[in-house]
Amino acid sequence: MSDTREESINAGRLLVVGTQGGGKTALVTKLAARTDQSMSYEEDFGGTIETEYLRLSFDEGRFFSLLLPVGGQEKWQKLRERFGSTAEGMIIVLDSCTKKFWVNSLSQATSISSFLPYDNYPIAPVVTKRDLNEIIRKEIDNFAQTIIDGLEQAKTSPIVYYSRGFRITERKVELLGEIVPFTILEQIIINSLESKYFTGLVPGNAQKGKVLLPGFSLVNCRILGRALTQELCTTTEGDQMEILSLLNDMRPSMLELDTNWVDLLQKYPKAGAEPQVNINDLSLEVIQDTILNNLLASDADISDFVSKLGTLNPKTGWRVSGYEHISIFEDEGLGSAATLIRKMMVDVKESVRVDKFNVFNPIEELF
Repeated sequence: MSDTREESINAGRLLVVGTQGGGKTALVTKLAARTDQSMSYEEDFGGTIETEYLRLSFDEGRFFSLLLPVGGQEKWQKLRERFGSTAEGMIIVLDSCTKKFWVNSLSQATSISSFLPYDNYPIAPVVTKRDLNEIIRKEIDNFAQTIIDGLEQAKTSPIVYYSRGFRITERKVELLGEIVPFTILEQIIINSLESKYFTGLVPGNAQKGKVLLPGFSLVNCRILGRALTQELCTTTEGDQMEILSLLNDMRPSMLELDTNWVDLLQKYPKAGAEPQVNINDLSLEVIQDTILNNLLASDADISDFVSKLGTLNPKTGWRVSGYEHISIFEDEGLGSAATLIRKMMVDVKESVRVDKFNVFNPIEELF
């Protein structure tokens, strides 16, 4: 009698890349928990880094894929290249609340593509934080007014923050005039949003305190604050990609990390002088417009990005398997992501080995 049992198949090692704080580890951990219920995810200011693939099973374990999220900061670039050289597909995680940082995620993916001698290499953008995107749109008036109130308060009162060295230390800084540098504006925005949307905070601990706006965690508060600051400030010099890389290298604010723009220029010398803004130019309407049009991704933004990805095949060898805009912490979103990964595993079998490709600048190509 013949054995008709189906053989388990490792149908694809998928690397998960994207900017820090975008939800890579949360996505993979929540997906893997569908197979291993002992797994759980906790957000942290320092970010997370995995060194082993996590398993996602289908069809009662007869079919599975292995997923590996690698940290989004520049310091993990060599690790991305190492694991990327053996990955058979790639998920690009994009934060739908900070679309201006999408180029960082794409840059990570394209830097790995030079190590991938494949044509029809399956990739799939997964746009996260759909729930938070929708909440911020509804809350936009209060968001903007809260920041305006914080700016007014900063004109007369010291800006308090907690630096993270060997111990958490309370520090204060004051505005020195109408022209406000990036570092100070970032902290003002973060402090304003924290005072409005959180209670019972413990400095330096991302798990403590009560969140008053669903999905708007302390880490999300900082990522959104940094992206908004970058859009509000201006600079007459500096390489845009270098500036974005600099901003992507941390989760806490610059002041919380006890660093400054000049110190970071040692690592990112092409970023140029610190951006700044005249505080009197920041109105309620300016902040509302910047958040809605420059940060929050629309369905049209996502479709346009995916369409442009499809044009890169001659230089990357990529094949777009599909895309999803999801809420990681909702079952429906996880189900959609799992279905997309199942599709990618089928596409893995259709990739073919060819000569290697060259790395290119994603800003020049798509932005």
